[in-house]
Amino acid sequence: MEADFTPETLTDVMRSACHAVGFDPAGAELLRLGENAIYRLAAEGVVVRIARGQERLPAVEKELCVAGWLQASGVPAIQAHPGVAQPVCIDGYPVSFWEAIIPAEPSPALGDLAGLIRRFHAAGDPPCELPEFDPLYQVEPRLDAAKAVREEDTEFLRARCRELVKRYAELEFALPYGPIHGDAHLGNLLRASQDVVLLDFEVVALGPREWDLIPTSMAGERFGLPDARYRAFCNAYGFDVRSWTGYTVLRDVRELTMTTWLMQNVGEDSRIAEEFALRVGSLREGDRDVVWHPF
Repeated sequence: MEADFTPETLTDVMRSACHAVGFDPAGAELLRLGENAIYRLAAEGVVVRIARGQERLPAVEKELCVAGWLQASGVPAIQAHPGVAQPVCIDGYPVSFWEAIIPAEPSPALGDLAGLIRRFHAAGDPPCELPEFDPLYQVEPRLDAAKAVREEDTEFLRARCRELVKRYAELEFALPYGPIHGDAHLGNLLRASQDVVLLDFEVVALGPREWDLIPTSMAGERFGLPDARYRAFCNAYGFDVRSWTGYTVLRDVRELTMTTWLMQNVGEDSRIAEEFALRVGSLREGDRDVVWHPF
């Protein structure tokens, strides 16, 4: 199934899914191809998300449940399109339909992210079956499915994954355990009119709240975020994850998951291949001064 996760195959899946629920796929635009394929339907005001295979169906069902829970809890969040029985499965791909948001100005800021994550963490117990958080569960399958990647790179990343599994298991956390977003960064926010809403609930789980603070710290360490902006984020949330003794372990885990996520599309884009090589090289050399580029 992973081998068929290409724009050509997925466009046919998207069209079939739209016809199954009565949407018009004409003029659909592919917005992103990563863990999911995401299309915007020009004529419907709908976003279509296609997961990578049948084994992802429970995760898609969880996403839909979490969206409803957040709405009931008063946390601004993207909502599934109403009036559609979903998800639907087309050729083994789970497909869900979401309300499209036309981004408004100003763009979401780190203060918005800190506030939404704080509200998410305070929302209580969801009526959803959430898995226990495992930050590395996708790494080995990604490496197994890797194409156009040097064997020495995949073996290096496998060894790093095995080491981090052990280090993660030994951590003692500072913040309370509970529901976490799992991928909390500015790219998963949108401003809709006056509200900033939270997106992407695929990896919501029960886990350490510290994980939701790691992406912003990483923005400073790898992507050039000024320290003053990082400090403002910490003040808005109420905790600086870098002050915690286990920080470097979660940082290293996040770097590995980001690198293997990018690896999935190395064969599709030369820029991605170059960035993947840069990231693997910096990890292999232990060079923390190398600036990464977002995708």
